[in-house]
Amino acid sequence: MKQYLTIVNLGWLLTAFVTIMLGMSGVSKIIGTEEMVGNFEYMNLSSYLLLVGLLEVLGVALLVYPKTSLYGSILIGGIMSAAVCMHLSLGFPGTLTPLSIGIVGFISYWLRQPSDF
Repeated sequence: MKQYLTIVNLGWLLTAFVTIMLGMSGVSKIIGTEEMVGNFEYMNLSSYLLLVGLLEVLGVALLVYPKTSLYGSILIGGIMSAAVCMHLSLGFPGTLTPLSIGIVGFISYWLRQPSDF
């Protein structure tokens, strides 16, 4: 039983990490910080800035709520996959960051699931 609680706590810790990272990113896209506006203008995607920010915040909200955490992890994985593709196609550095956040989103969902140990 103690091992189960430790694994579930690790899942919640990873969920908190993803929530903080994507929450800050989503809010900065929604309010339109200078850095995010500049990045999206460089990619010719400035009209999608608000949509991406709202999807990130929605994904975080779904991930945190246990009954919808599967949908949140799928949405976060999709957003981060698109970010990896954009980074690779435009030659942006830092492709590892969205890739790791997407993977950690799935792992955090998986670790929080009740199972028999």
